[in-house]
Amino acid sequence: MKALIVGLVPAALLGQAPAAPTSNWTDKASLSYVAVGGNAQSQSLGFANEYLYQWVASSLAFNLSGVRVNTTTIERSASGTSATNYTLVETTTQRTTSEAYTALLRYDHKFTEHSFWFGAGTWDRNRPAGLDNRYKGILGVGNAWVDSGRTKLRTDYGFGYTQEDPLFRPEGFTDSYATWQLGAKLEQKVLETSAFASELSLSGSLKEGRDWFGTLKNTFTTTLSQRLALKVGYDLAYRNRPHVLGIDILEAPVATPPVVLGKAPVELKTLDTVFTTSLVITF
Repeated sequence: MKALIVGLVPAALLGQAPAAPTSNWTDKASLSYVAVGGNAQSQSLGFANEYLYQWVASSLAFNLSGVRVNTTTIERSASGTSATNYTLVETTTQRTTSEAYTALLRYDHKFTEHSFWFGAGTWDRNRPAGLDNRYKGILGVGNAWVDSGRTKLRTDYGFGYTQEDPLFRPEGFTDSYATWQLGAKLEQKVLETSAFASELSLSGSLKEGRDWFGTLKNTFTTTLSQRLALKVGYDLAYRNRPHVLGIDILEAPVATPPVVLGKAPVELKTLDTVFTTSLVITF
């Protein structure tokens, strides 16, 4: 009878704190901004947001990230009749020198303790790399090889469809194709307040074997408080057959206004890298 009475007494009356309610969702937002003024002018903005909602055997993730750099160039010239009689002209030009955005919507569902299926949709834009828009939908399966408090390792494999919109469309370019995808993600807790994460994604065309691309995203995060953390990231994006840009071919000698004869294709580099440092806020 005594045990029954104790079981009915509120935990607060027994000197025990009630269990804190847990939330099914988490949201992590990070922001970095650098501004340079005076004789040199530039603005750099980086942002990311990771939203995750979890059920007992499934999860829904929605991630956004982007980097944009604007650079202002100042050109000065002088003209006149003598070294003491002249007019100084200053021309300011602002342009975007780097611009890359990504978005991911992904649903995972476990059907065994170490196996799951997933569906994902992504959107990418990287204008300096010649890509205006890329849409990709993937359906696949995966394995959770390690899932402990300190280490998490998973791999996944899927098939889907890709639609690409390049800034310059060379002759014979294939803008939509069936897609294969391989992925791997490692999360390792280094210290009590620090963690390392690395995520690899490889994708390519089932029609053209040489047309494949991949991303490797690495982050190191150190917790500053319950809500704040400092994150350092280094991302690599590789494309085996990079996009091309179209450069205007001007008639020679150059007239005013210039006469454009057509476009000259210029192949871009295969590898892009982004290094970021940002403050992370957890909601």
